[in-house]
Amino acid sequence: MYQTKIKGDKLYHAVSEGYGSPVELFGAVENGETPMSLLNIALASCITMCAQGYFKRKHGIVQMPIQVESCYANDTFQLKMTLPDPLTDEQEKELLDYVNQQCRVKKLLRTDVAIQLEITYL
Repeated sequence: MYQTKIKGDKLYHAVSEGYGSPVELFGAVENGETPMSLLNIALASCITMCAQGYFKRKHGIVQMPIQVESCYANDTFQLKMTLPDPLTDEQEKELLDYVNQQCRVKKLLRTDVAIQLEITYL
């Protein structure tokens, strides 16, 4: 179960009370994180952790530096996952399938929201 408490004290300002440190939210990105930026962070983080899980389960690799960049516009999330070493086409497909099956945040999004995930290499 996941839960949180949000306290709003002024227009377009809220602070979370949940797991870990409080998160301060604003109505505009110029001031800090917004609810939409947190959704972007949640999706990119979940994909990163799913990819790490894939490498642990399928290849026994515990430490894998993975970077995921995410951009949201026009009902589309465009994500770019950067890995240190190239995968075969079959491994890329396996990784993308694993992420699609395991990413809980992705599963919560509306079906008409597109999620495009590209894999690149250092």
